[in-house]
This record gives sequence, structure tokens and C-alpha cells, in this order.
Amino acid sequence: MKNVRVLKALEDGPKTIKEIAEATKLSEAEVRRYLLRFAEGGKVESYQKEGKIFWKIKEPSEAEEEFKYV
Repeated sequence: MKNVRVLKALEDGPKTIKEIAEATKLSEAEVRRYLLRFAEGGKVESYQKEGKIFWKIKEPSEAEEEFKYV
């Protein structure tokens, strides 16, 4: 599944959409679409560094971890 390839590409650290597209052999538009869906679901997040937008797998907050066990 293509969406799994996008998450796998982020496992070894943050990347730009272009880098993810190159690693997964998907178009940048497809990668962007998957990332936006994952962001809505709280799986990934983006940040800006040196004028570029990087995406990474979201680390769960302490509140999310605590809620998981309730």
C-alpha cells in the first residue's frame, strides 16, 4: 500500500515532500495528500527549518500515552 511507504520513509527521520517522493517513487502530489491525511489523524506533523517544510512521525504526548491505558 502506498500510504505505508510514506510512513516507512519517515521512520529514519524527518524529510521534505520531495525527499519522501524520491524514496517512495510516488509523485509529490500523492505524498502531500497522504501526509495531510496522516496529519489529520495525528500520525505525522510538520515543521519549518531553513525555509523548508519537513515532515516527521508525531511523538505521542504524555497525555496521549496516559489516556491510552485508561
